[in-house]
Amino acid sequence: MGRPGYLSIYADKRTQKIFDEFTKIKGINKSTALTEMMEVYMLSQDEDLYLQLKKKSLNVEYAKNLILQREDTTPLNDYIFMKLGTSYTTTGNELDGEETIQAYIHTIHKLGYAWFSTTSLHTGMDKKKVEYYNKAIKSGEEVKILFAIGMGINEVRYSANIQKIVSSRDEILCPGDVAAIPNEYGASETGKIWLKITNLQKENKIKAEMLKFRKGDGNVKSAITNSQFHFGYVYIS
Repeated sequence: MGRPGYLSIYADKRTQKIFDEFTKIKGINKSTALTEMMEVYMLSQDEDLYLQLKKKSLNVEYAKNLILQREDTTPLNDYIFMKLGTSYTTTGNELDGEETIQAYIHTIHKLGYAWFSTTSLHTGMDKKKVEYYNKAIKSGEEVKILFAIGMGINEVRYSANIQKIVSSRDEILCPGDVAAIPNEYGASETGKIWLKITNLQKENKIKAEMLKFRKGDGNVKSAITNSQFHFGYVYIS
C-alpha cells in the first residue's frame, strides 16, 4: 500500500537526472514542482472539471454559507412598496386597487403563488437591487412587498411575501407559468418588473406614516397622499 500523501511517477533515468538537477539549481522543492505539474495538466485537459473538483475538496460552498450567515444576523427592515391605482383587464374593464388585490388573492388560492407585474419604474429595477433582494430570499430572509390603496385612501392595506424578482429595461412577458397571472390580465400581459408572490393578505401592523424612503428618508404617507410615489423601496423608521 502506498504512503498517504505520496504519489509514484515513473520517468526514465535521464529525465529523472535532469529533473533532479533542474530543481536543485532553481531551489525548488520536488513535491511543489510535481504538484504544480499535476495542476497544469488538469487545467490543460479540463479546466471546468478541475475547478469543480477543487471547490469540492475545499468545501467552498459550505464556507460561503457560513460567511453569508455571519454577514448579517439582523432581520431585514426593508420593503418593496407599491401604491395601487386603477388597472385594466384584457377586456378594457377598470379595476380599483381592492379589486386588483382580490384578483391576485384568487390566483394564489388556486396555485399557491402569483406573478405580479408593473411598469412603474421606467427602466425597471436596478440590477443590484434585484440581486440584493434575490440573495436575501435565497438565504432565507423574508422579503415583503407592501400594497397601499390609492384613490383617496392612501394607506397600506395588504402585504405579500416575495419569492423571486425578475426585471428588465424593456417590457417582457411573464418569466414563469402564465397560469399564475390572474385571468383578468391574461397570458399576454407584459411588465418591466415581475414579482413572484405568496401569502397575500391584509396588513394590520404596518402603516404608511411608519415608513420612510430608502433614498432621501422622506415620509411615505405624505408622498402617496400627494400622488408623488407609486413604486420603490422603504423601511420602518
